[in-house]
Amino acid sequence: MISAVLEGILLGLTLAMLIGPAFFALLDTSLTNGFKIGVALAFGIFLSDLFCIILAYLGFLQFIDNPIYKMEIGIVGGFILVLFGLYNMLGKKTLKQSSAASSFGKSISVVVIKGFFLNLFNPFVILFWVGVVTLAGSRFESSKINAIVFFVASLITIFATDVVKCFVARKIKNYLNATVLLWVNRVSGLILVIFGLVLAIRVIAPNLFL
Repeated sequence: MISAVLEGILLGLTLAMLIGPAFFALLDTSLTNGFKIGVALAFGIFLSDLFCIILAYLGFLQFIDNPIYKMEIGIVGGFILVLFGLYNMLGKKTLKQSSAASSFGKSISVVVIKGFFLNLFNPFVILFWVGVVTLAGSRFESSKINAIVFFVASLITIFATDVVKCFVARKIKNYLNATVLLWVNRVSGLILVIFGLVLAIRVIAPNLFL
């Protein structure tokens, strides 16, 4: 279980480093409408991630529960994470991806809903969680509790780091130049590649990593 927690935290921290529309929306919303509204947006993103995980799990349930497909889904899941990592390492991010924070308004319930759909309408989010679910299903197929712990640790870490971003939004914003964005994505992408490879290898050769 400790391993599941640590791996979940590592995944959450890696995702927290990725630069995308939700990242800029968090910063802009917090700067424009305050910390509380920023946290509401983060909570909406959290619910969206949870929703994607549930959908992915239900969609792959018949395969995850079948030991015949254990190695195949482990390889596919790892491949998806590696692709995401490479995309973030090689892709270019600009400050133009920032969204119009003022459009979120100041109603907490509305901001939560908009945060949910802002994240959900990003096709990469669903595809990413499909990859994670397939990997986790293979990695923790002998213990569903460990799989749940893994996802809980990931989601809590993501939400916690999003709250921190909201709190220090003004200071973070000042350092977001093109060079910083480039290296943050390179580092987070590399970690994601390693993470996907290690998890896939642990599915194929569980005794290789103790």
